[in-house]
Amino acid sequence: MNRFVRILAVLPFFVPAACTSDATDEFNIPEEYLAEAESIPPYWIASTSEVNDYILNNVHKGEVELLGHSAGGRPIYAVTYGTPRSGSGTTTYSGASSINRIAAYRGPDSGKKVYMAIAAVHGFELEGIVGIVNMISVLETGKDLSGQPWPELEAMRDSLDRIVLVPITNPDGRDRVPIRMEKFRGSGPDAYLVHEYLNTGGLDHGKLIGWPACKEYNPVDFSAVEFPGSYPNDNGINIMHDDFFGTVQPETRIVLDLARRENPDILLNMHTGVSRYDYFIEVCRPCLGAYSPMHVRVWEQFYRYVHTDLTLGGFRGTMDLAKETAPKLEHTGTGAMNLTSVLSYHCGALAVTVEDGSHGYTGVYQDGSPVNHTPEKILNAELTLHQSSMRFLLQNGGVDVWEKME
Repeated sequence: MNRFVRILAVLPFFVPAACTSDATDEFNIPEEYLAEAESIPPYWIASTSEVNDYILNNVHKGEVELLGHSAGGRPIYAVTYGTPRSGSGTTTYSGASSINRIAAYRGPDSGKKVYMAIAAVHGFELEGIVGIVNMISVLETGKDLSGQPWPELEAMRDSLDRIVLVPITNPDGRDRVPIRMEKFRGSGPDAYLVHEYLNTGGLDHGKLIGWPACKEYNPVDFSAVEFPGSYPNDNGINIMHDDFFGTVQPETRIVLDLARRENPDILLNMHTGVSRYDYFIEVCRPCLGAYSPMHVRVWEQFYRYVHTDLTLGGFRGTMDLAKETAPKLEHTGTGAMNLTSVLSYHCGALAVTVEDGSHGYTGVYQDGSPVNHTPEKILNAELTLHQSSMRFLLQNGGVDVWEKME
């Protein structure tokens, strides 16, 4: 057992009277959609019970924190390494950004380098969960849960000042899909349908609500759908698109408070995409309205840097570095504002959404041939991305340095 679990905040309204975890008791999900993978690798730790058991019993070099509870009363944990910033500034982030001096907001420890990553804002997007749990294994033991060593990633535990990881941000949505790992459904044109149903929800007889149509109703009326999917919490809210300037959900409040406390330089929001083409892990272009000119410039540098490592690792569509590292101009599907952009406004971090491929089906290359995505390849892509992101921060400095660069 971890030596201790620190409680950051548990407010009374976080804990409802009852909490259920078996979606099959409440929703009429097509039975075949809940088929498990025939063989689940030992590194695939992705259910709330597995993740919580793993971090509570295997984190010894870091610290486990109970941040609070979801709308459905489920615990939300963080794992942290290193020493947090201390002291406080003299103004808000808005004030500091107006004078181009982040230290006025973050205080005397502004120069510390802080890395933060969250996963499963959409509960059944498992790839980010698996990536963070395996990263914790590397930071604790030097190896991921498949036994592969990652010496550079392990060294980040001591090289960076602070690492903050939230494996499951939306445990309500995660528990609504009671399987540990999807059955693999191939690369055909309909292969993605089960995955999208489990994530975005369905109407009668398995008919998809679909993406981005699922965002039209927030909250979702659970009684009006066959299955609400894993995007919303138990209040029916997709926290990626919460009412950020109104009364926010407990999960959103937890993430906002954690980001404000830690003031990360880089904050990754890990997701799983459902696109059939260009089916590769990707650093998504942000909602640029939330970004200062400094953030735009650094995001483009970050994109090139991380996509270089992903390309050389074989995790992109080609080995053409010029093509794979050219930042995309569009930011399809993100809208003008979402949780990632709000987090950037909230604390000044380079907050970035990352989309990975799904383990439940595979996409195709532009020529129509199947992409060879395996769970092991997905794991390696996730860890490569985190390692590259941390190295970028270590080598290029944080916001304190970036704001001084032309």
